[in-house]
Amino acid sequence: MDLLRTFTLAATHLNVSRTASVLFLTPSAVSRQLKMLEEQMQVQLFVRTNRGLCLTDPGQQLYAQIHESIAQIHLATTALLPVQKSLSLLVDAAFAHTWLVKRLPQFKQRYPSIELDLRLGGSMQTLTGQPLQAGVDVLIVYGAPPWPGFHSEPLLPFQEFPVCSPTLLQGGAPLRSPADLPQHTMIHEGDRSTWRRWLAAAHASPWESERSIVAHDSLTCLSMAVAGEGVAIGDNLTCADYLASGQLVKPFAKDLALQETFHLVVHQEKDPGNAVQSFCNWLLELLPPPQLTGA
Repeated sequence: MDLLRTFTLAATHLNVSRTASVLFLTPSAVSRQLKMLEEQMQVQLFVRTNRGLCLTDPGQQLYAQIHESIAQIHLATTALLPVQKSLSLLVDAAFAHTWLVKRLPQFKQRYPSIELDLRLGGSMQTLTGQPLQAGVDVLIVYGAPPWPGFHSEPLLPFQEFPVCSPTLLQGGAPLRSPADLPQHTMIHEGDRSTWRRWLAAAHASPWESERSIVAHDSLTCLSMAVAGEGVAIGDNLTCADYLASGQLVKPFAKDLALQETFHLVVHQEKDPGNAVQSFCNWLLELLPPPQLTGA
């Protein structure tokens, strides 16, 4: 049954790393379980590619016949286990305010008995190479691993790009290319490095507007952009809902891919309770898996 559950999750995500995160296993352990199942059944279920996993015809047949039954068995058995009543979360403030809190009612609807203790960290403060807080069950942080003592899962590939209110595009000053930026207020975050990084990637001159504003918090920058006060640097997660609703638009096509991103982080040595597993599984369902190697 353990091998079949691993198979159904791998067939759902088509990604060994994402499957390992859901099961709180290492990617190598997931790969071993899939190989064991293939050996027991004497049939190849997956083709391994650089982009992840691909089901073979026998794999597709097996998945179609068993995935609903395996999911029902899992729900029935976990319902009988002792339920962790509270779950402490330490979440990047920008991630929480712009994306997570709007979706938490969905989690509460599915798991009404779990009480959430939500604590906010810095707004897109990079934690690459820094120790993480140990006194919470789950962390959502911005940066890049490794974080000793913790298991981390990237939530999505991360891209930066300029954003502004659509009202700026309707004004008198054009905003058709980076060369038009000096005619607008450029909203900088902290040390101005985000704008400089994007301009360099876009092969544009390092423009500086005389009406620049510097804010030391990414949420403040986005709020000013939504209010039509200038052009800021946004990203594909914290700006997702603003772009979908039309409150923000991308005046230029250039996206800059970054190595750092938001990570879902849990303690490596601590046995995860039902609440931790439920929250992690729910969150990973909402985001498409990054294109990672499936080996």
